Amino acid sequence: MKIYRNVLSETEIEFVEKSISGDHWGFGYISTDSYKPIWNFDKQLSYPIAQCIASKLEGYRLDDWHINGQTFGLTGSPHTDSYSGCTHAFVYFFQNWEYTWGGRLHILKETEPMIITPERNLGVLFDANILHYAEAPLVPILRISIGLKLNELR
Repeated sequence: MKIYRNVLSETEIEFVEKSISGDHWGFGYISTDSYKPIWNFDKQLSYPIAQCIASKLEGYRLDDWHINGQTFGLTGSPHTDSYSGCTHAFVYFFQNWEYTWGGRLHILKETEPMIITPERNLGVLFDANILHYAEAPLVPILRISIGLKLNELR
């Protein structure tokens, strides 16, 4: 697992923020548990964002992506991202976030589970076979994560 700080420039973060504002969100996206739907941003409109982030990750090719949102009470389901054949997952946060707001990313490594609090301009790269999920925010704010499914270039 690797933590990336300052993944994007401020100009690129502004591009992300502007791109995902508006009414292109839908509720009901299912990861693995049909009883735990979450918010999801329009797939086609999110492609330039995914490309921008993936371009910062040398040695990896973008295979798939999604932009998810969770609100109060919407804890995600533990899942892996290897179902699409990718080797690595990269979860990126661009929002300013407070620890007391919850919404942490749980990476359930067998020997050492990791809990990551979202931070502005922070990314986490890990093996796509590892179970992970996002806990629900404790505040009425949309917690957004950008998930990339990557293949390591060898």
